[in-house]
Amino acid sequence: MPEQQTDLRPVTMPRVKVRHVVEADRPRFVELFCDECFMTFSGGALTLREAHERFDRMIALRAEVSFAKQAIVELSSGVVVGYTGVDWIDLEGRRWLEWGYRLDPAARGKGYATEATEALLVRAAGEYSGDLLAIIHPDNHPSQNVSRKLGFRWWKTADVNGALRNIYRMQLPAAGS
Repeated sequence: MPEQQTDLRPVTMPRVKVRHVVEADRPRFVELFCDECFMTFSGGALTLREAHERFDRMIALRAEVSFAKQAIVELSSGVVVGYTGVDWIDLEGRRWLEWGYRLDPAARGKGYATEATEALLVRAAGEYSGDLLAIIHPDNHPSQNVSRKLGFRWWKTADVNGALRNIYRMQLPAAGS
């Protein structure tokens, strides 16, 4: 289990910054969560209430896990273009950390998901040892490619909340190993 949150500093890469979400991000994330294109491969757009609840979850989780889902900010525009990071998932009777990333369609195909996730994985590796999962719709080939680039390895196809998903797995070694 991850330790108490230790690092809230943003991570800046050449083209993006990864930072914890703040209340001022709510309108942008609600807009994204209600957008069918942003939410593709995830069951579709959320209702307004569901979008607010999902954002509340992001805010709450940052107090528990320093590499929880965070905003990806495009440096050239200053716009939040998506998120990367973990949340908890119960799968097959076990609680796992699941890594997820999602980008605004206009920001896809630019390498932002890889760049941002690599940065946050460095933080994760310094604070956590154990398995991380990436759960991906079987038709989402770009996301599967990103997960493999990041070091996740295909594990299996399984039922996740009533739908078949490809599950990729990464083992983070103990810090300092």
